Amino acid sequence: MRFVLALAACLALAFAGAVPARADDMKQDMDSLSDAQVDAVVEFTFDNALFFLFHEMGHMLISEFDLPVLGREEDAADMLSTLILLEMDDPMFDKALVDSVEGWQLSSAAGGDPDLWDTHSLDQQRAYNMVCMMVGKDAKRFREAAQDVGMPEDRREECADEYGKAHDSWFKLLDSHVRRDGKESSIKVRYLDPKSHDLADYAEMVKLSGLLDIVQKVVAIYRLDDGIKLTADECGEANSYWSPADRELTFCYELSRWYLQAKVEALSGNGGQHSAAVDDGGGDTGGDTGGDTGGDTGGSE
Repeated sequence: MRFVLALAACLALAFAGAVPARADDMKQDMDSLSDAQVDAVVEFTFDNALFFLFHEMGHMLISEFDLPVLGREEDAADMLSTLILLEMDDPMFDKALVDSVEGWQLSSAAGGDPDLWDTHSLDQQRAYNMVCMMVGKDAKRFREAAQDVGMPEDRREECADEYGKAHDSWFKLLDSHVRRDGKESSIKVRYLDPKSHDLADYAEMVKLSGLLDIVQKVVAIYRLDDGIKLTADECGEANSYWSPADRELTFCYELSRWYLQAKVEALSGNGGQHSAAVDDGGGDTGGDTGGDTGGDTGGSE
């Protein structure tokens, strides 16, 4: 319980005012949208980025604390990200989860034939697994999300037990690594300037949203050795990853652009036609304790 309260306090403070009210500088991508649609697109982009950053944070914690993982680490990181957002019991974080489920659906539609050998589950499976945790936590609150993905009632009923086991297992593992001295671990946050002019607006949006600062606030409650870096940068691909060798979590500006453009196309009636699938690189660039470089044909991660 002490862990949950500390985490909730950190995230609530960090999230306040995090999403920019508008993204006027990205007119080329959002010219045809109404003001309300622009706001919805920016929020959708932020929410998906937030989920993937927490996913990478999961890889970070597994790597830094040498946590046991039974099964595929990518699935474990997805689950941890979902559980942490659910633990907030806050409508804003609930919306982040719902938008992320939609993000996986858009990603699946854009991906073409899936790579069945990949380390990640299929995008649609990742969406269903998230929804299972969501309805397992609160079937009433997330009933619409379950209906949107077509999850049958009998499957939803099984999710309560699955959620309980996942919740207790993860937070029991993490509790022993929470700081008890009232201090925060030292973690460096960097928002680097992109080289490409067409990413400048996206870089500014990521910086204004304080995405990395939210993650920093959460991670800082753990007993981590100094030297971890959280970096937003241009990567040459729509990606996000944790590198255990460098002890660096990198969020790529291209990932925000992918989700923003995919949502714009969906609102324009062209859902599923987004041409460039995300590279799903949520993991490490060296070693496979978080690896995603070249994973799913849809989502990043």
